[in-house]
Amino acid sequence: MVVHVMPEQRKVNIVSVPRDTRVYVQNVGYTKINHAHIIGESKGGNEQGTLTLIQAVSDFMNIPIHHYIKTNFSGVRDFIDSIGGIDMVINQDVTITPEITIEKGEQHLDGVHALYLARERYSTPNGDFSRQEEQFNIVRAVANKLLSPEHLPDLAGLLLHEKKDIIDTSFSDSDLLSLAWLFKGITSEDFQYEQIPGNNSFGPDPLVRTKVYYWSADLKQVNSLR
Repeated sequence: MVVHVMPEQRKVNIVSVPRDTRVYVQNVGYTKINHAHIIGESKGGNEQGTLTLIQAVSDFMNIPIHHYIKTNFSGVRDFIDSIGGIDMVINQDVTITPEITIEKGEQHLDGVHALYLARERYSTPNGDFSRQEEQFNIVRAVANKLLSPEHLPDLAGLLLHEKKDIIDTSFSDSDLLSLAWLFKGITSEDFQYEQIPGNNSFGPDPLVRTKVYYWSADLKQVNSLR
């Protein structure tokens, strides 16, 4: 996800980049965006993986990436649990396993079930695109909780305390304090969401040396998302 915070306009724009999006990675060529991190990691460890992915996203969307946050499954789960879970409206039943279904309607999700929803793409009507939308809905539900009267007065302290759930970030503690201040006056209704427009395609991949499935972005429309 690429997030653009515009406090003066009271807007937060979020764009999801599909995992199969065809992008250019320097010194490699065109490949899937979800290959970018491992390409960099293989050459220079985790830090280089992060930088390679950031550069690929920046080049693809033709925008600067000023900061980043990386987390993992347990980080997402623990953070949501730390704020007491989130409230969401589920548009349709989402089957995780034969024994676990997140039912349609208003639901209060703990960290485990929010993570289930964020990861599931096989039982949704539009696969990865449905999953992207649910991930945005989770982000908005988290924002709704953090920006509520219960948490807003101590938002800065909460962000600093929960920084442990982040694997890696370019934000310093003072940056997080500034970010918390920027979000004051913004509500979850000010969040706007877009998905990368494009079409299905197949093409060669330099890593696997065979044709693979790609999401080929409409670059003119991508430029309009900036």
